[in-house]
Amino acid sequence: MTRQLVVTADDLGLDVETNEAIVDLMSDGLVTATTLMTVAPAAADGVERVRAAGLPAPRLHVTLTSAREFRPWRPLAADVPSLTDGDGSFHADPRLFASAVTPEHVLREMTAQLGWMHREGLRPAALDSHSGSLYGARGPALMSTALRFSAEHDLGFRLPRRMPRIADVLWRGRARRRYDEAVAHAASLGVRLPETMVGCWAPGRLLASYAQLRASVLTQLRFLPEGVSELIVHPAPAAAAARLHGGEGRKRLFELRLLRDPAFRRTLRREGIQLVPAW
Repeated sequence: MTRQLVVTADDLGLDVETNEAIVDLMSDGLVTATTLMTVAPAAADGVERVRAAGLPAPRLHVTLTSAREFRPWRPLAADVPSLTDGDGSFHADPRLFASAVTPEHVLREMTAQLGWMHREGLRPAALDSHSGSLYGARGPALMSTALRFSAEHDLGFRLPRRMPRIADVLWRGRARRRYDEAVAHAASLGVRLPETMVGCWAPGRLLASYAQLRASVLTQLRFLPEGVSELIVHPAPAAAAARLHGGEGRKRLFELRLLRDPAFRRTLRREGIQLVPAW
């Protein structure tokens, strides 16, 4: 076996500047995959840029909540009231989403978002969850819905077979049991999963420096297991990062810098980690 890594830039479609940065990174071979937010304002622009560059289809970044820094986003499906507030927009507060959401409405919206990609001529190989919406709210119900949906459409799903190192230390009790049950459920359905996930898991407000982010990621790469794992980043140029609050914009600038950092490339070579487009 060999150690392989999918380098994924999330949030294609968020805005034009982010789209441009992600497509440039993919064209330069610094990112091997991206995920598309079909409900975000620059989704169509992202699709056009991917096509023009001759790049592989993005994965589906299932988006079920609005972002506070942008005008509210709306679902693509009709009649999904548990996902929306009074004016028909997605909840911006994750707590409101968690208290109201039903699996039936999530399934309806996932179907609509995948259908949007299909109508654009895109056949995503996998899906995942923006802001972790499918992972935490309402216990295992949404996870089970997402895994069955993935199996039905022959899609991989972003759920690591091996828990990331930091989560392995922190997760205990019921959370760990739910995780183990989800991995077993995916295996029973034949849903493809990454081996583990790598990223800078600290919130932007807790990042003191670029060196801290780089050290976190490079250390995780040194312990990467055999198989196909995934590095998750949210690279953004200054114009896009400036729209975000609480240090998240700065973190995205750091992640963009990391991908072009010679130390990152040296670590991949030294560790014998091969970059690949999919898990």
